[in-house]
Amino acid sequence: MNDLKSIKRKSTNLLKLLAAGLMLIAFNNSFAEIMLSPQWTERYLFKHYPALVKNSHTDHVIAFYYFGSYQDYTIMGMERIKGNEYEPHNTILVFKDSVLQGYYEELMVFPAGVSEAGEIYFPANRDVLTNINLKNSFYPEIIFKADTSISSTFVDLKAL
Repeated sequence: MNDLKSIKRKSTNLLKLLAAGLMLIAFNNSFAEIMLSPQWTERYLFKHYPALVKNSHTDHVIAFYYFGSYQDYTIMGMERIKGNEYEPHNTILVFKDSVLQGYYEELMVFPAGVSEAGEIYFPANRDVLTNINLKNSFYPEIIFKADTSISSTFVDLKAL
């Protein structure tokens, strides 16, 4: 009878340890990585940087896009229309560990993606003179080869 109670107690303790271990694994996985989405980005900006998404009767944010990631960095895009002609205005948002590091405004086009080496690259027909390099924290002025009069400078929020 004592053997049966002892086995039951040990199995109950083992189940409790197993449950605690599974909860710890689930906690670590959810804490380690937050998946940024267009919806998450919009809420984040409204909470932390409302001036970036401020709308008026001639200025509207219409969409957010995901362009890729590299290690702890995630690149999102924000598209807005301005003026009576509804001209598109593109902004790249650079997040690291789910915190906005900075952004580029008034880009001719959005990037095509993020390479495995950490470079943000643009479509071949709208290539830039120098790519952004996340691996080396290099944020050059973006100048498009097709029209060098159009450029955008990185707004570094860490420097503000």
